[in-house]
Amino acid sequence: MIAANKPPQDTFKQRHHVAAFTVLEQFTQGLIHYARNHGGSISEEQIIKAIDGIREKEDLFDAAWAVLESDLEAIKAREHAAVRHDPFGRLLVSRFDHLLEGNAAGSIEDGALSREILQPFFKVIRMMVGMDMLQEIDREIHEIIEAHAEDEDELRNPAEYWDHLAKEPAVKLRINLVFARMALHFREYERRKKWLLQLVNDNLPSGEVHWSFTEAHCVRLLDALFSDVREILTVPQHSAELVAKMGSEDVATLREVMKSIDADVDAHANS
Repeated sequence: MIAANKPPQDTFKQRHHVAAFTVLEQFTQGLIHYARNHGGSISEEQIIKAIDGIREKEDLFDAAWAVLESDLEAIKAREHAAVRHDPFGRLLVSRFDHLLEGNAAGSIEDGALSREILQPFFKVIRMMVGMDMLQEIDREIHEIIEAHAEDEDELRNPAEYWDHLAKEPAVKLRINLVFARMALHFREYERRKKWLLQLVNDNLPSGEVHWSFTEAHCVRLLDALFSDVREILTVPQHSAELVAKMGSEDVATLREVMKSIDADVDAHANS
């Protein structure tokens, strides 16, 4: 019997390690049986014939596939659980995930944001918005999810669930408030932009590949983060609701911030 040496303390890997060796074990036993009947040796040609024979025995792999299939289903279930139980950070990142490497923006070489930015991004959010407000909105979003939960939510593809959740008006309102509060800190736009560049670069995790958060990255990020706030300000009814929540002075500041970002986007587009 072949010893199925188990990888260290990893149930998922261990189960597939054992399943793979089960198939190899059956193959080896067949070769041993063949060799015993042919003088104790076996040729390369006979090994190839044996492999061809195994390809025709689909049931040989059924047990191994059953293990893989069950674990894939378990992983999918855990993904859905993560969507239901930790949505707030994912919703915040959804405002700019199209700029991250591996998505529509392509690779880092194409100008995409490295995923290393996520750690300093959340630090910036905490500093600008404050933990009290973030914790309150996090709690409210969980309450909204539970109040509107449907049985079919558990069956959704995670990506589809994010779209479904982000379009919920009450959720969207709260995420917009976070970014509106953040945008207020950019009333002195150039100074705050330089501060953001410095803070992000100082807090990037060290990795094998060095990546820097550039001014061009920063402008695209701000444009994406505040896109919904900009849209609210163009609709009188929605902007009036924002005035009711934040006050007319803060909303006037938001308008000036959006003008600064728009001018910066145009400047980089023409440079």
